[in-house]
Amino acid sequence: MSRVLMTRAGWWIVALSLIGAGSSGLPAQALAPAAQAPAAQKAPQESPGEFVPIKSLQQQDQLPAAPLLVAAYVFVWAVLLVYVWTIWRRLMKVEREIRQLASRVGDSAPRR
Repeated sequence: MSRVLMTRAGWWIVALSLIGAGSSGLPAQALAPAAQAPAAQKAPQESPGEFVPIKSLQQQDQLPAAPLLVAAYVFVWAVLLVYVWTIWRRLMKVEREIRQLASRVGDSAPRR
């Protein structure tokens, strides 16, 4: 039953992280590039090999990295915390079994 709970918890974590990444503050241009295609056609085209500073790019061509970076860090920390929690739970189970075995061995040992 604990595996079922862990699987469900894992799915919830994945779903919540995807929801959080989806609402991480990306501009509408990054989420719907097809809607911005006509505006991009109106802009003067430059050669693709030419360097263009980011400040001179149009707003729809800029993609802020901060929300993506924060979402990635949140996801990694959430996965790490879940992993440590599962190890802690398994360690507690093993320690409980060791105590039970030690008490059984202590009870069944012949006394002199």
